[in-house]
Amino acid sequence: MEEKFKIIIIDDEQGVIDAIKANLSSEYSVDGFVTSKEGIDAIKENNYDLLILDYFIDSMNGKQITEKIRKTDDELYIMLLTGKAEEAPGLETLKNLDIQMYCEKSANFEEILIMIESARKSVEHSRKEGSFGIRLKRLRRIHNISQEDLGKVLGVGRTAIANWETNQTEPTGENIKKLAELFRVTTDYLLCYKANFGDTPNLAKK
Repeated sequence: MEEKFKIIIIDDEQGVIDAIKANLSSEYSVDGFVTSKEGIDAIKENNYDLLILDYFIDSMNGKQITEKIRKTDDELYIMLLTGKAEEAPGLETLKNLDIQMYCEKSANFEEILIMIESARKSVEHSRKEGSFGIRLKRLRRIHNISQEDLGKVLGVGRTAIANWETNQTEPTGENIKKLAELFRVTTDYLLCYKANFGDTPNLAKK
């Protein structure tokens, strides 16, 4: 049996957790926590696919929680769900926090569910064998390079690497060439061109 997509919600409003669970639990595995500590501990102990995170929770805010999570998990897809957009404006928050998606609680609940479904598809698409993101992630792990360190080599932030690996954005042609040179593979392999589909890259050190 195929394992369900696993979602964790950290929100101090139990009603928000219950509403999302009521709509998603039949299809997804959903856990919810009203304190930052419980949520962070659960993430350390389980392999979740998506985190739906409130911005203001007990003594910690979304930025602090995200920073704590990223110290041990640089791949978890994080969707920030906030009811105080004036204190955590969308574009600014996306730029400054290590997250992949932003949504306001004031949005129609159906829109929130659509964004959750969009996040699920993004995660699952990034895991497909024939995608740039999954090949980049595999090469990075084989060479034991963190997203942060790879970003430093290329002169970009860790978030950029994370977005490439989830196929949210694509690197420039110049960075694709740098990645191919760094990992000693062809650009065709990275870009999943048909001629190289299924090929195993030569990872032998020179």
